[in-house]
Amino acid sequence: MSGPASLPPDVKPSKTLATRILVSFAITLVAFAVTVGFTVAAQKRAAEDSEELTNGFVPVALKLGKLRAVQSTLASIVDGIPDEKSPQSTRDILKTLDGERRLMFEETRSAMQNELRSLGSDETRQLALVLTGELDAAAAEWADDREARDRVFAALDEGDRDAINRDLLALGAMEHAANKRLRALADHVETSMKNLSDAARVREQRAVFELALLAALTLAVGVGVSIHTRRLLGPLERVTQRATAVARGDLTPQPTERTDDEIGELATAFERMVAAVAKAQNRAVANERLAAIGKMAAHVTHEIRNPLSSIGLNIELLEENLAEAGVSGEPLTLLQAITREVQRLEHLSEEYLRVARLPQPRMESEDLASKVREIVDFAKPEMDRAGLGLELEVENDIPLVLFDEGQIRQAILNVLRNAREAMADGGTINVYVRAEGMSVVVGVDDQGGGIPEEVRSRIFDPFFSTKGEGTGLGLAITRQIVEAHGGSIAVEPREGGGTSFRLLLPIAPPRNSGAVSLRSSRLARAD
Repeated sequence: MSGPASLPPDVKPSKTLATRILVSFAITLVAFAVTVGFTVAAQKRAAEDSEELTNGFVPVALKLGKLRAVQSTLASIVDGIPDEKSPQSTRDILKTLDGERRLMFEETRSAMQNELRSLGSDETRQLALVLTGELDAAAAEWADDREARDRVFAALDEGDRDAINRDLLALGAMEHAANKRLRALADHVETSMKNLSDAARVREQRAVFELALLAALTLAVGVGVSIHTRRLLGPLERVTQRATAVARGDLTPQPTERTDDEIGELATAFERMVAAVAKAQNRAVANERLAAIGKMAAHVTHEIRNPLSSIGLNIELLEENLAEAGVSGEPLTLLQAITREVQRLEHLSEEYLRVARLPQPRMESEDLASKVREIVDFAKPEMDRAGLGLELEVENDIPLVLFDEGQIRQAILNVLRNAREAMADGGTINVYVRAEGMSVVVGVDDQGGGIPEEVRSRIFDPFFSTKGEGTGLGLAITRQIVEAHGGSIAVEPREGGGTSFRLLLPIAPPRNSGAVSLRSSRLARAD
């Protein structure tokens, strides 16, 4: 008879316990990894839906709206031709609107063919072909309207009432048929956008439910590990409590007790993971918020641009009429003032649209330091007029950087102008370019009054501004540009007073003889 099996003498009981603990921790980490992976996948899918809607459908809807507005105006003017006292003026207006319509048609068709097809899924790309066909069908309705208009005005000149009625009826039928097709096309686009939003909402709800299940599973594993090792491994209880807090949404990194055992390593790795998840979640929330704000701004801007265009057109016509009548003095001065305000509003609307339609950067490997010199030279007269000094310091041997020249120029100018506005009492703005690790840093230091901590945390939020004027979009666009380049932007207090902005851009990947060939090409152009 043999007794119960015993452990070999060279195996310690604590080894078995340690193995069980490691297995429990492995299960916990896998659960968290699945949770993080699922969260990232869900957020990526949401970002793709948002990009498809914002950069694909929204531009199509906006351009189609403009085209419908022009077509509706054309149809209304055609209906009122018999009542017009000045047929020639009406003819000129129709000719102008016809040119605008053809331009809007080309832009709308390009948005469907290029932007919507390049961003969307296979289903959306197929839909883009269908929408393009419907747009072409609408264009076919007005294909012969020029000849029809010429016949109508010829009949008006001849006073042939029968011909006027016949040709005007045919022309009106063309314009209204085209208007009807465009309205149906707009309804189709709106329905497609609604379907995409509804599908994204359903996926989001399903993802939340599945994420809740994963969080519950993770919590259960943590509780099991705590019960199993409570008496022997007291520090593990704190890790489990932290896991519970994270499962409830607390993603604030916490300090950990430094130990040399596996539990201490796990706690440190866990806090790093929480920080990474919090950073990814904050970035996703910020991107979704910016996309929503951009969509809203684009919609509001679209609603005011059509009236602004109409006002501008009528001002031009009124100026022409006043000039023909020989009127001068105060009426023309008032019209010029109105025109300036209309132009200011149009500029403001373009600023809002820039948030929603910032294009993807076209990267080229170039010398960032030389571009910064050009920007500083460009901004110096503006700073001189403001009574400010502008100094530039560039380190030697700055590596090449991949960047879009136009966008980086806009970003740096935004920061320089922000510094200028902060220095009402004068002073010097210091700009520097230096290499730090795998990045090139462009710094802008001002000598203004500084930025309070509570304001500094919100300074890159869209529409946030401490000034009485301005859109509050300059620094938001700057951050959007820098992050689109794979970089980052930071703001911090400057020693001695003032504020320091730092734009970090990753250096270009090394290529065989890349720097030599780039320098040689520049020398060749200089020769």
